[in-house]
Amino acid sequence: MFTVSSILDSSAQGMNCFRMIRGYVDHATTPGGAVAYIGNLASWDHVFKDTLYATQEIFGDAVAIYRCWIVWNHDWRVIVVPSILSVVSMISGYAVCGLYPSEHPDQTVFDPRLTHWISTFYAVAVVQSTLTTGCMAYKIWKTDRASAAFRAQESSLLPIVRILVESAALQLFVEILLVSLYAADYNAQYILLEIVTPLVGITFTAITIRIALRTSLKANQTQQNFTAVTTTARSAITETQIPSARGHRSLPSITISVTKDVTKDNDDDDSVEVDLTEKPTDFMHSRYLHKPSTVSPV
Repeated sequence: MFTVSSILDSSAQGMNCFRMIRGYVDHATTPGGAVAYIGNLASWDHVFKDTLYATQEIFGDAVAIYRCWIVWNHDWRVIVVPSILSVVSMISGYAVCGLYPSEHPDQTVFDPRLTHWISTFYAVAVVQSTLTTGCMAYKIWKTDRASAAFRAQESSLLPIVRILVESAALQLFVEILLVSLYAADYNAQYILLEIVTPLVGITFTAITIRIALRTSLKANQTQQNFTAVTTTARSAITETQIPSARGHRSLPSITISVTKDVTKDNDDDDSVEVDLTEKPTDFMHSRYLHKPSTVSPV
């Protein structure tokens, strides 16, 4: 998508440079000069330039419709109206380009044969941009509201809404001025007309770049926070570890006294009773040794 937009934008700007050179160099001494050449609607370069403009505008609308469809989880009902408007824009835009070759060299874009088609194209562009941007912003805002009760951190979706609105607002503002100036028959509309073509590409890429930069920044902040928490946890564990052997405080000893009574019966009914008492044993510092007892007949 970015490649197609770049090709269309570069081609349109290239045609503008070509027409400027042709007008102010090649036709500088011809009757009417550069003004007559640039104002000629029937020339092939003017038709091609405006065809690129119409294609760029239609392509931008198609990308906005696709994004709206993705945001709304592939819900076709949301893009029915924008798709119809896109078809209307395509018909009106290319109809104007088809009428240009039959225009007299003295005619301007305010010719009644063209005004209806051009006004329709400009008006549909304004409505289309407002509708698609509004649908995407509303869906993201609605999703953010639904997930607010389950979120412990600040919202990560509202900044995306702001990016969408801010990026589309510039193009929408220029298109509103364009349709207003054209409806008032002011030649200043040519200035905005030449701005719209690169502005569509700028808006298209600005949304992608700003969202990507925010995502990258958010990931870096998360990594830094995780590193800080890990470092703090390690420091806390180190401070609370068992002291080293030098400063180790030994556990108290436990003394155990064991008394054994052993009785043995012989065949002659002699018995032996032995009372063995072992010495107290330090349980922590010595081993308990079980030694066999010696039995003597009484």
